[in-house]
Amino acid sequence: MLDILNITAPIFIIIALGYLSVRLHLIDPSHAKGMGTLVLYIALPALMFNAIAEMPFQQVISPSYLLIYAVGSVLAFVIGVMVTKGFWRQDNVSAALNSTALAYANSAFIGFAVLSAVIGPTKAATYLSMVVLIESFIMLPMLFIMADMSTDSGQSLGQLLLRIAKNLSRNPLIIAIIISVSFSIFSIPVPQIAAQTAHMLSGVAAPVALFVIGMSLSGLELKGDLPKITTIGLGKLIVHPLMMLVAIMLVPSASIEGKYVAMLFASAPTFSTIAIIAQHYGLVERVSAIVIISTIGSFFSMSAVLMYWERMVGF
Repeated sequence: MLDILNITAPIFIIIALGYLSVRLHLIDPSHAKGMGTLVLYIALPALMFNAIAEMPFQQVISPSYLLIYAVGSVLAFVIGVMVTKGFWRQDNVSAALNSTALAYANSAFIGFAVLSAVIGPTKAATYLSMVVLIESFIMLPMLFIMADMSTDSGQSLGQLLLRIAKNLSRNPLIIAIIISVSFSIFSIPVPQIAAQTAHMLSGVAAPVALFVIGMSLSGLELKGDLPKITTIGLGKLIVHPLMMLVAIMLVPSASIEGKYVAMLFASAPTFSTIAIIAQHYGLVERVSAIVIISTIGSFFSMSAVLMYWERMVGF
């Protein structure tokens, strides 16, 4: 148990420090945007490049891992739709946001930080790159198609898909993956200056990302239909890992490590930027509360997965 606390406690202590730094007026909350941009546009892309560019391509992409994470996430999304539409009788926008909250983990910030403490940042970055592909090319399109096709946006399916494609083409993590994989496939040597720069920037990614999560939580509030909000917030930490377990049983060919990594990412909280997306649909308060609940609860869900991982195969 102490070994698990040594992994998870520092993660959530840094999140708490970010939260307290804003609440105690040590740092202006407006700085969170700039710090988040540093992580998303510079540090994480540099980390991915540093991890992937010089790695043999067959070690970069694992089809079985991609399939497991895709199946588990889509199953969680479907359950979210069934609960929101079938039991709560809410509209398609609510169903899209609730389902995405159940199926889209905070992989880039919290998930990556915890996984790095277990298997190291280089291997963690390769798994993160595959998760980003699933989230970007499957989960986000499912969210926007379901939400926007039910509103009065006036967009056809073709126009909506084109807008999604344009957004993906500007995603810094997708760009970093494409560049890094190109270096890997064609065995392009990485200049020492570029490698050292990427290595130095890589160390910034995890701690700053966690600090930003804490800062962003300080501006969120628990408002709305709390029973339903709690169901989705805590449900993320139960449904997504369970569906990942179903996917693992359906795709037994994946490596032991890959299976536990998929479970760990799935046990991470809802991705925090969903609150920004919800603002577009007028549901920011409800979704912000989901983010708060899932982030707090993830300390226990991620610790549980790590305890099981350590007990069954060790780190």
